[in-house]
Amino acid sequence: MSLRLFAAAVAAALLSSPATAADPPASVPPSRAAADAALARTAAAMLGGARTVTLPNGLRVYLYPIANSPLVTTMVAYRVGSADEEPDQTGLSHYLEHLLFKGTDKLVPGDVDRATQRNGGANNAYTSEDMTVYHFDFAADRWEIALRIEADRMRNTRIDEKHEFAQEKGAVVAELAQGEDSPWGIEFKRILALLFPVGSPYHHPVIGTEAHVRGATAEIIKRHYDKWYHPNNASLVIVGGFDPAKAEPLVRELFGTIPRQDLPARKPAVARPARTEPARVEFPSKFDVPRLLMGYNTTTVHDADDAALDVISRVLSDGKTSRLYKRLVEDERVAAEVDTGNYTGKLPGWFAVNVELLQGKARAKTEALVFAELEKLAKEPVSDAELSRARRKILAGFVFGRESVHNLADTLARASVYTDGGDAVAFYQTYLNRVAALTPADIQKVAAKYFARANASIVWSVPPADGKAGSAPAARPTTGRHARQEAPGGGGFTLTAAKKTVLPNGLTLILMEDHRLPIVVARAAVKDVTLREPADKAGIATLVGDLLEEGAAARTGEQIATLIADTGGSLSFGSDGASLRMLAPDADLGLKLMFECLTKPTFPQDAFDRQKENQLSTIADSETQPKVKARQLFNKLVYADHPYGRPGLGTKATVGKLTQADVKAFHATTFAPNATVVVVAGDFKADEMAKRVEALTKDWKKVDLVPADAAAPAKGTAVTERIVSDKSAAQVHVYVGHLGVTRQHPDYYKLLVMDNVLGVGPGFTDRLSSTLRDRQGLAYTVNASIAGSAGNQPGTFTGYIGTFPDKFVLVRDSFVKEITRIRDEPPTAQEVDDAKKYLLGSLPFRFGTLSGVAGQLLSAEQLGLGFDFLDKYRKEVEAVTAADVQDVARRHLDPRGLTIVAVGPIDPNGAPLAAPKKKK
Repeated sequence: MSLRLFAAAVAAALLSSPATAADPPASVPPSRAAADAALARTAAAMLGGARTVTLPNGLRVYLYPIANSPLVTTMVAYRVGSADEEPDQTGLSHYLEHLLFKGTDKLVPGDVDRATQRNGGANNAYTSEDMTVYHFDFAADRWEIALRIEADRMRNTRIDEKHEFAQEKGAVVAELAQGEDSPWGIEFKRILALLFPVGSPYHHPVIGTEAHVRGATAEIIKRHYDKWYHPNNASLVIVGGFDPAKAEPLVRELFGTIPRQDLPARKPAVARPARTEPARVEFPSKFDVPRLLMGYNTTTVHDADDAALDVISRVLSDGKTSRLYKRLVEDERVAAEVDTGNYTGKLPGWFAVNVELLQGKARAKTEALVFAELEKLAKEPVSDAELSRARRKILAGFVFGRESVHNLADTLARASVYTDGGDAVAFYQTYLNRVAALTPADIQKVAAKYFARANASIVWSVPPADGKAGSAPAARPTTGRHARQEAPGGGGFTLTAAKKTVLPNGLTLILMEDHRLPIVVARAAVKDVTLREPADKAGIATLVGDLLEEGAAARTGEQIATLIADTGGSLSFGSDGASLRMLAPDADLGLKLMFECLTKPTFPQDAFDRQKENQLSTIADSETQPKVKARQLFNKLVYADHPYGRPGLGTKATVGKLTQADVKAFHATTFAPNATVVVVAGDFKADEMAKRVEALTKDWKKVDLVPADAAAPAKGTAVTERIVSDKSAAQVHVYVGHLGVTRQHPDYYKLLVMDNVLGVGPGFTDRLSSTLRDRQGLAYTVNASIAGSAGNQPGTFTGYIGTFPDKFVLVRDSFVKEITRIRDEPPTAQEVDDAKKYLLGSLPFRFGTLSGVAGQLLSAEQLGLGFDFLDKYRKEVEAVTAADVQDVARRHLDPRGLTIVAVGPIDPNGAPLAAPKKKK
């Protein structure tokens, strides 16, 4: 099972019965076995069954009500993906995914997004090898509009050359280019040809090839649509706060009259020919880090081996206790990051190992180390502790996944595809039973079956100066229509039930009880860490954050990681604090470890050396990524000498000089209880939790903090344009903007509405998206906002677009034109009304999980908003007028003071660089 599916899906598997899912293999020690069995029973008891209905036309409907949920997610999953395309017409499923948002005979272009916006919702879609899934998220009192849209476009989508077809082609090509400028994008594309022979349904990338996308016609796309988009090839999933007795008749009314259709035969899998040695591809990388992607052909999601491969993936790369991390990152120190993924599907898939090397490390040695760890799995059984840890992680994941209505819907949608509209609950029940029954011998057998060295497919991307490292490995991507920000806030939800206290040492503690699920989350944030970072030690805060969990009090980093991993929870640290998520019975342990790491880190020398080397490698890699370069230069120009003008990672010069003594001193003078806010939310009693936290932090003493008074930078008064030529980039990455405002500015709520009109509306409702992306097809991603970055320090007004080299001047001038237009003339009453409806109607989204609740409480405290700020939010947004939007645009957006940064294949004048001549 793809880990992408598994992480998003988890919760539906809870529907398995306790009697069958909770029995662990006899090889696990009794104490671990009992704990795992108890957790399995708890998880299985949390959910009732999903109600399933099949309409006469073949549409499979899954109804999953959740009492008192403020949200409803609907998903329509079509059982068609890139695997159903012809070898000379790839990318059709993804292209069609985009076009389903363009309209029908009833819906003109933009109507889908406008309907979503006016009802405060969110929409999107994604395509993979086996499926195309469309989804809407709405508040529970306004979700039914989603069904009307889905029913209409199931058979009535307009696909013709005159109806948005050419414009959307530009956006899809831009999405292709965006992948070329991101680490791992090319590697994942290249390995498919090694794993799957020509003619195999999985041979080509989901997004297709550029030649096929450019060559697609409306006729070709329409033919693909007519083949597959029918009710008997789809599932409808509804999850959240709805009444199934009312929903089912509406579903029958809207979808029941759509006729079924005979479907084409599915393409069979094509076996890869046997090999006597690994298949290899090596190509030059545009990034400053060698990357290894190793793949093995495996099996399908239905095979019993799929569960074992998921466990193997966790054993190999899930956290600091995993084998590959310990061997490659900690012991041998050849890699900055390592990851694995089990990518099975309806047809036999593959298992991936991703490795990013450190500077100067031997590629041959790294490859040999990976082979050795895979072969060790086949030669020796995993320990009982490793197997139980993997199982615990899976079971805890089910409980954590239960929080999100959207993830639950995605679980059922994906399972409905894998079962061809069958019993999605039984699919996960079978899977859980297989996981529960696994033994060390099973893991050993599966590893031996698939990980023979001769079966490996190996891709190396190698920079000219071979040997630096960078960004974290990514899961094999699916393709989506767009990515948008969530709206802030909380519907009818309130934070006023939170309890705040200040402990004797100055620590601010905020507690929020929520007994719906046996989960506890905690956030700890230290104030003004970035502002206290010396300019000559830039990057030290990041290094300190990475080292907090490497050893604390009397525990080693490995001991801390093992204790957390054994619970199935998570504990992570950053430059300004920590995040914890645990099952409620394990909350005491999690909080103890979190506070030990925050207050008593040991900063061992070997961990310091390793993390410093990793950070230097990441810095080197970031300097070769065009989007990162553009953003860092933009920040530097806007903020000048202010700390926000420096990259968070620091520079080679500043990080290279850091010592172990430096990080200890920075921690001692910065990580103080009287500069820290801790939020705990979940299944506990507040009075008891307050006593617990006070006891855990009683030895953490106040610190006389140096004032963090960074002088606010001056706002620019003239246009500054910087162009950085990068002939290796596929796109031009453009940032446009200037200094912004603080969160406390009285115009904040008016600016929030203005942002929604100008550059961050849902879907493509805002002016920049509708014009540059949707109407003209000049980009895949475009946005602009001033409220989004507002904090205690001034944020920035920032616009971004990734575009084609020959369109840079056009999009730059279009940005300036839209900024000028919103200043010179008020937006329409409809634009403002739509923006307000979205901002108010989407408020529940941020409170769908305990982590979301904790984040909102933390922000309210840090920004001095008060726990009743949601009431002010509603009143202030509702009062904004079109005249207000124009007024704040005039006062806060200045086209004469813009900073414009562009990085990509253009010359200093903004003209496209000549394409390099191909060798004959």
